[in-house]
Amino acid sequence: MNKIYYLIIFLLSSTIVLSQNKVVSGDTIGALFNEKIEVYDVYGNKTSLKIPDKGHYFLVYRFKGFDPRRVETIDSVRLLENKISTILLGGMVDNLKIICLSYDKPADYPGWCERMKSNPPFKSNSKYTVEYFNLNGIEKSEKRCKDLFTKVTLFGPDGKFLSYSSSIARFRYHVKDDDILVKGKIVSEDNGIKQPLKDVDVHIESGNKSDTLAKGKTDQYGDFAVKIRNKDTAYTIKADPKDKNLKNVLLLTQEGKTISYLKKTFLAFEYKLLKADILELAELTADEDITLTFKKFDSGKDKQLLVVEDIIYAKDQYKVNAQAEEILNEVFDLLNKNVNVKLEIVSHTDAQGDDDANRILSEKRAEAAAEYLIAKGISKARITSKGKGETQIRNRCTNGINCSDKEHSYNRRTEFVFSK
Repeated sequence: MNKIYYLIIFLLSSTIVLSQNKVVSGDTIGALFNEKIEVYDVYGNKTSLKIPDKGHYFLVYRFKGFDPRRVETIDSVRLLENKISTILLGGMVDNLKIICLSYDKPADYPGWCERMKSNPPFKSNSKYTVEYFNLNGIEKSEKRCKDLFTKVTLFGPDGKFLSYSSSIARFRYHVKDDDILVKGKIVSEDNGIKQPLKDVDVHIESGNKSDTLAKGKTDQYGDFAVKIRNKDTAYTIKADPKDKNLKNVLLLTQEGKTISYLKKTFLAFEYKLLKADILELAELTADEDITLTFKKFDSGKDKQLLVVEDIIYAKDQYKVNAQAEEILNEVFDLLNKNVNVKLEIVSHTDAQGDDDANRILSEKRAEAAAEYLIAKGISKARITSKGKGETQIRNRCTNGINCSDKEHSYNRRTEFVFSK
């Protein structure tokens, strides 16, 4: 009798444990998916939500509409943005797509479309893209989505089911326990001119306890690199220049992109690092998805779309290489499928070397890209090219300024301007 009693208890316990570690449908962590779920987008089009999705990590946020007047909804958005930063830093994720999936009733769908187009809760950036879909009363899709997706659900680029939670606050996906290498640049600013600060002590401290977590020192370009433990905590960066009369001190990426001014205190200059700042400084970048960006442009009201790509050329050369071909082939596919769209290709150089030589080089690079697309079958009448040389420098590295190669590289870029 006792054996039967204990067997029943064991079976009940096992059932409880299993029910806590699976989704309603029985889909478990580690399972691979190949799903195609019918949904509607913000423009009234019926489309498909596909898992896996061409090399993207795939985070589905399930919600019912979005009313900006609801404080708790805004708080949820902020909480999820914080979680997204944690996923990118701690989950070794470098190409993330956020899917906001709504379950509004069909009668509420038109209003949802207007809200998502005019004031979406999330904005795409260089670290991740965001798309909005609505089930709009599709019963089959609603049933599958309710089984497959909880509040937050994460899939890998191969369709692997990685993590989920019915609560944003309890969502976890952290597989990287080593250090984060934080790289940055400390500069002063006077009359709009930024100068690197050499031999400045840089400290990264815990935002709550003021414990020093890492120390570094800037080099001749104001650059520093320190390692911090990859933990879900707040950080403060402090810089201590030798010149105590400085008024404006800034934190930049090593490419020269401004992160923020540092606040002057009695002892040093300091700034509380946001999760988004750490992502920038840790150099976790994701390439812009041209196809996805173009899809939004094609469905929207904008008449022009600018996509920036870092196409790498050999020094003083303009021949289209394998890396450039990969990008240009994607551009070709878009132009080939959208015959009414025109393209302008604009090439930029850094400020090293002669101004006229850089202008000519950039013109040849833009022309080479255009000729590649024309050779593949795009009408010459649809493509123009332009070289701007060093006339549109994006950081402090103009003529005569001593900059690192990383700073110069920030200015070497190709712009694809689509118009319809």
